[in-house]
Amino acid sequence: MTSEQILRDQLDRVTSDVPGAPDLEQAVRRGRRKRVQRRARLGTAVAVVGIATGGVLAATGGDGGPTVAHDAPLAGAPAPAPDFVPGTDIDERMTGVIAEHLPSLPPPDDVYPSDSHTAGPIADPDFAQAEDWQASYTLAGSKLLVIMAAPSEGGLQCDGCTEQKVQGGTVYRQAFSSGDPVEWYFGVYFVRPDGSAVNAFESVPAQSEQAGTAGRQLSDADLADLVRDPRLHFTGS
Repeated sequence: MTSEQILRDQLDRVTSDVPGAPDLEQAVRRGRRKRVQRRARLGTAVAVVGIATGGVLAATGGDGGPTVAHDAPLAGAPAPAPDFVPGTDIDERMTGVIAEHLPSLPPPDDVYPSDSHTAGPIADPDFAQAEDWQASYTLAGSKLLVIMAAPSEGGLQCDGCTEQKVQGGTVYRQAFSSGDPVEWYFGVYFVRPDGSAVNAFESVPAQSEQAGTAGRQLSDADLADLVRDPRLHFTGS
């Protein structure tokens, strides 16, 4: 699969407008909504029990596996960040790098492994089979999605993109609209010579690119610095 095909597939799986595939669109919305609701419920449970106790908390996540928080915080202390995908630290490492570059971001809504055959996340226990890792955030008036993608054959052919050769690879920038109601997506992609990529999309509900640009919380420069970080290099396990 070429880089262009992988990028197109990623966009199909993260935007609400998937031409010719209404079932896929519904699956994406349903999968993301259920996963976010599950994480929200788990986060609330951790916070409430943590206030009541100072010991060890074990909660059962929606994937059937236990989520364990040792030494839960006392009242007034922030709840620990959830382990989105048990059995690996890729999710924590990914969000840690993102937080360093963009400290104003809220905690992530979700972090999950995915592949080119699945609408939304793959099952957490199958993370070693992932073709990309995705982290999503809700900002004040916009959303951010960061994707670490596995190496692929062929070069990226990005219609409407600007292209800049930089140390270690190539940075592409692209703006496009999708969905009903319309959202404008502002993408910054970094592609390495081995074909691996890091893609960041900020999406803003807006009828025009100008309005979308005005509503952005992050800049292309912010996203370019992030995607070029060498620590954001795909690994499947």
